[in-house]
Amino acid sequence: MTNDTNQIAQNRIPEAPLRTLTPDGFVHGLIAFIALAMLLGLPGNVLVVLVHRRIKTPTATDWVVFYLASCDICSLVVCGPSYILKMTKLWNNFMPSFLCSFHFTILHTCFIASTCLITVVAVVRRSVMNTNREPISARTSKLIGPIVIFVSIGLGSPSFILTKNTPSGFCYYDNQKAQLQTIVYGVYLLIILISNAITCACYVSIIPKLRNAARVAPTDSDIINTAFVRIRRAAIKATICLALVSVVFFFSTAAPLTVVTVLNASNHNVGVVVNTLTFFFSRLYFINTFANPLIYFWINNGFRQRVRSMFQRNRVT
Repeated sequence: MTNDTNQIAQNRIPEAPLRTLTPDGFVHGLIAFIALAMLLGLPGNVLVVLVHRRIKTPTATDWVVFYLASCDICSLVVCGPSYILKMTKLWNNFMPSFLCSFHFTILHTCFIASTCLITVVAVVRRSVMNTNREPISARTSKLIGPIVIFVSIGLGSPSFILTKNTPSGFCYYDNQKAQLQTIVYGVYLLIILISNAITCACYVSIIPKLRNAARVAPTDSDIINTAFVRIRRAAIKATICLALVSVVFFFSTAAPLTVVTVLNASNHNVGVVVNTLTFFFSRLYFINTFANPLIYFWINNGFRQRVRSMFQRNRVT
């Protein structure tokens, strides 16, 4: 009777369907995907941080990108190994319950912080394209980042009481706190919807500017016009780069986690297939953690030049 009870309890855990009914090849594929994300994302985001430190006069956009990379590093360092341990069932053998709570706290904190920072950078780029200047100073942006992260820690902290290890070692959400879980995930969903709506509105509103910005110069002087067009094109590329970061974030993180949030907040047994999809979607956000540095290097000429300059200096020294 006790064994049957334990089996029923384990089957209600969101990760149990993936462990028991999903083909091993799928599980191994997810593990390989997370390992690849760590392999690409950690050095990529560390490179973004190092490049930022070498900028003599960072802009407001530079500071937001710096904090975004910092959040991705934190997420990869903490959540990447945790997911691999849970998927290989090593977590059940020796990992304490407080690390389960810590894992989900970091996961939610980094997600909320990244969501808000991407919205901030969208507002900044909209102002750059419309008025040729950033709406906030670099000093203000430097302070906004820690404030966003601090608030995100507060919003992610309920995970300390919402998640724990089961007697058998599974790391999952505590069903006994279902009502609080519904409230918390409702807040997360509201943040997701508002932030992404603002981000989308900002970038949609500047699409005409992206098409026509370099066609009109401010004066009749060829020298000034050339400089203006060059600066304007650089601003356009930077904006397109960050807009692409937002698109990747939406499809790899915001949209999947919105589905996961709704399912978790419903507190219903939605079946094996949906539980497996939930498990998959909750890992899909790792795409965002390694895609951002690749996007910067692909589109942003300034970032590529700073990377080359950094490595050339290291060779000389």
